[in-house]
Amino acid sequence: MIKKTQTAVTLTETKDAIKANREKAQADIQQIKEDVSTQKEIITDEVAKVRDEAKQKMDVLKASIQNIKSKAKAKIAEVRITGREEALQRFDTATEKINTLKDSVNTKITKMEAQGINVEQAKAQVVIAEEKIADAKAKIADASTLLSNSTNELSKDSKTQLKQLTLDIQTLVKDSHQALNQAVQSLKGEVQNKIEANKTSTTESTNQ
Repeated sequence: MIKKTQTAVTLTETKDAIKANREKAQADIQQIKEDVSTQKEIITDEVAKVRDEAKQKMDVLKASIQNIKSKAKAKIAEVRITGREEALQRFDTATEKINTLKDSVNTKITKMEAQGINVEQAKAQVVIAEEKIADAKAKIADASTLLSNSTNELSKDSKTQLKQLTLDIQTLVKDSHQALNQAVQSLKGEVQNKIEANKTSTTESTNQ
């Protein structure tokens, strides 16, 4: 009897220890998530600041064109600055569209989670998309800084750098879009799984 009691106590202590470890692990994971979220916000703010500064510099460059005495050179500078602004705007528009799609996917995730549907894989894909979008915005900020330095033609090195930044941005936007599509496909798959599970449950209940 004493041995059984000791065994029961040991099992209880083991369960309590496992529970405590699980709770600590969950708390640690939550803290890591919060730290990562805070870091993301800091980076996002810095990127936005760089982008705004570049826009202001671009406005200054546009105003400085009026000081160019040669009409021909002034026209070339104006066309150059306009082209750069349009290029950056295309990048901004692309990331804005992805953000809109991401918000739409998150709305679906919230609704389906409330219905008891497994949304973990979809959430993971959204996180990947968010990281890609953040990286794309950082690249856009780098490109805007590069393009807002002067009205002069870009140097060979700057052109090479801009070309690489453009390719990186396009790839990141494409990858983020793909991740969101995978999130949607995951949700569709989980909805189908729940439908099949309900069918099986109904069939078993009917047969009993």
